[in-house]
Amino acid sequence: MTKKKRELLKFREGDCGLKIRKDGQLEIVGVDEAGGIIDEKGMVNPVLLFAAAWSRRNQTVFQVLLDNFKESVREGFFGPEAKRDYEKADKVKKEHEASLKAQNTPPFLNPEKIEEPVLDPDSKPTVTDAASGAVTFEQPEPLTEQEAVNRRDS
Repeated sequence: MTKKKRELLKFREGDCGLKIRKDGQLEIVGVDEAGGIIDEKGMVNPVLLFAAAWSRRNQTVFQVLLDNFKESVREGFFGPEAKRDYEKADKVKKEHEASLKAQNTPPFLNPEKIEEPVLDPDSKPTVTDAASGAVTFEQPEPLTEQEAVNRRDS
């Protein structure tokens, strides 16, 4: 049995939307001459704004979009349940951050506190000789033909 082809949404006249595939490709739906890219008031179609941001993959733009989304959820634009869920998640995050500060965790758990080691470019490694206690390896004697046969048989 073959899989049904996925449908984005059932659009009414004037609706538009996007589909982002797993591989990152965009498919824009419902943008036509009637809706257009810019309306008569000069407003740019929001679907195309997001599509442009997605296609550029600029981290600064993504951060602005993410911050705007968080603010919108916090202000209740996505409904009271989303607002409540966001507030709960924000509270848990703040409690976790406070517990990390209280425990004075090592820097490897706090990436913002990591300091890069500084090496002196003029320093050179020192090589010591075997008399200083350095480990040396002796080359083993090669096996004779009879020793090789005996080792293989055992």
